[in-house]
Amino acid sequence: MIYFITFVYALISLEGKSASVLLHDANSQFIIYLPFTHIPFLLGFYNPIYIWVEFLPLFILYAFFFVLLSYVFGVFTQERLFTHRGYHYLRVFYLANFTLPVIMLFLTELLSEASFDAWGIVGLHLLLGIFIFFMAAIFKQGLKLQDEQDLIF
Repeated sequence: MIYFITFVYALISLEGKSASVLLHDANSQFIIYLPFTHIPFLLGFYNPIYIWVEFLPLFILYAFFFVLLSYVFGVFTQERLFTHRGYHYLRVFYLANFTLPVIMLFLTELLSEASFDAWGIVGLHLLLGIFIFFMAAIFKQGLKLQDEQDLIF
């Protein structure tokens, strides 16, 4: 929810040119302050391509990432560990980690210059995707064994 709320606040602040945004004309940078304060909250370049391709989509993607992550953690809190729903959540999570960061990186590279940090973050998401892929494979085998055991009893 925090990422989604941050997305909405940044969108309203940038599009509404509210009092919470300070533009630095010399550097084409912006500062979004925390509501009702002068404490800097978000910093970025005041460039429409940067704002709509790099800055704002990251908040939505990370909101989506944490929703999927909560589903994955929910898999481990169920009474029955190996379920079709749990396997489905793991599969969606690793597919999202394999595809979405790479798509965002290529889109960013096409429209602007991605920083070195972006490559590292994408690498971390790919490693996380590989780990969850193996976990999903284990879950698939556990689900198969559990279904066979349910047929016996």
